[in-house]
Amino acid sequence: MTETASPLAQRVGERLANWYSEFRTRLEEENALLNLDAESRRQLAEDCSVSADTLLQIVRAGPNGAAEMEKLMKALHLDSAELQTHSPDVYREMQINCATCRDKGRCRHDLENHTAPVTFSEYCVNTAILNRLQAETPLMEE
Repeated sequence: MTETASPLAQRVGERLANWYSEFRTRLEEENALLNLDAESRRQLAEDCSVSADTLLQIVRAGPNGAAEMEKLMKALHLDSAELQTHSPDVYREMQINCATCRDKGRCRHDLENHTAPVTFSEYCVNTAILNRLQAETPLMEE
C-alpha cells in the first residue's frame, strides 16, 4: 500500500523537478552554443556585444542568472524597471556582470539575511553603478 506524500515531500519533489527541467534547458542551450563552429559563435557573441567566453557564461547562468541583481536593487530601494526604461545599456551591463559573477553564494546569503545593503560593496561587481544610482533620487522607489 502506498502512502500519500506529505505536503513537504510534494514541494520538495516539485522543486527538484523544476530544478532538473531548468538544468536540462541550460544544458541544451549550452550544447547548442558549443556545437556552433567557432566563427558562428564569435559572430553571435559580437551580435550580443560580448566576448564568446562571456556569452557562454551567460548561457550557463540560465534565464535567471541575474536574479540577484533585481533582488539587490530592491533591497537598496532602487527601481530596476525605471533603470531598464531610462538606461537600458546600464541595466544590460549590470545583468551581464551579475550573470557572470563568482560571488553569487555570498550575495544570495546576504540577501536572505537582509545584510546585502550593508555588505554588497565588499564583493559586488556592480558596486560603482549601484552607488551612483543610489545618489540619483529619480531612481529611488517611494
